[in-house]
Amino acid sequence: MSGGRFGWLASWPRSGNTWLRLLLESLIHGGRQVDITAVKLSVQVTSRSEFDYHLGIESSSLTPCEVDAARPALFEAIARDFDGPLILRKVHDRCWRTGGGLRVFPPELSRGAVYIARDPRDVAVSYADFFGITLDQAIARMNDASMTLAHSADSGSTQLPQPTGTWSEHVASWLDDSAMPVLLVRYEDLVEDTPGKLAQVAKFLGLAAACAPQAASAVSFRSLQDQERDKGFRERPAQCSRFFREGRAGGSQGVLTSTQAASLERAHANVMTRLGYLN
Repeated sequence: MSGGRFGWLASWPRSGNTWLRLLLESLIHGGRQVDITAVKLSVQVTSRSEFDYHLGIESSSLTPCEVDAARPALFEAIARDFDGPLILRKVHDRCWRTGGGLRVFPPELSRGAVYIARDPRDVAVSYADFFGITLDQAIARMNDASMTLAHSADSGSTQLPQPTGTWSEHVASWLDDSAMPVLLVRYEDLVEDTPGKLAQVAKFLGLAAACAPQAASAVSFRSLQDQERDKGFRERPAQCSRFFREGRAGGSQGVLTSTQAASLERAHANVMTRLGYLN
């Protein structure tokens, strides 16, 4: 484990990142229940407001290339400004470099990355529902090497662009090219053994793991669904009826057609096999 302070929670969208950070929020506070309307743990690393605050310049006044070039400096500034031993940040970017060749996520400032992977067939179903698009459109995005979240140049956007590449490229960039310690956590295993996997994540990040069973109970997927129904959730976009959909593995069965499933399996066969999603 390196001596850095950043702990990255990295994943392709709709792979369980939010659930894991809520579990960690509970764990850090002794296994208590969390209020999803108030939780602040693990700020999105692409927040324009955070960029503007820490670097003292309006991101909307910069070109996309200038914003990209400043990303490593942003994390240096956060590390200087942050009061605490561990800085958790949610990441949907792939692990990439600026045009000048600098790593956007500096390994020398990083304790390590927890990479949350999920069967891409299940991801496609959740992704389509979340963004209000068709399954074919979701699959096309997962197979698109130029895929970028929040790519619009609209200065009113609250997030910076997040290059992801294909689902396979995203996985490989973090597991093979981050130059930092990486803990792979499959969503399916987190569902199957939430206390055990949470304890593993906690130990990797240097956190006390004793309250993992209590945190797993307090932040069950059903409890998150109940809170969202009663209170809403600010991270749910307008076109999405539920942020916390099902919380189970195998949700694509009976939803994807054989042609749609085959498209994902052809495009991502090597990484799916590597992660145990294909035999």
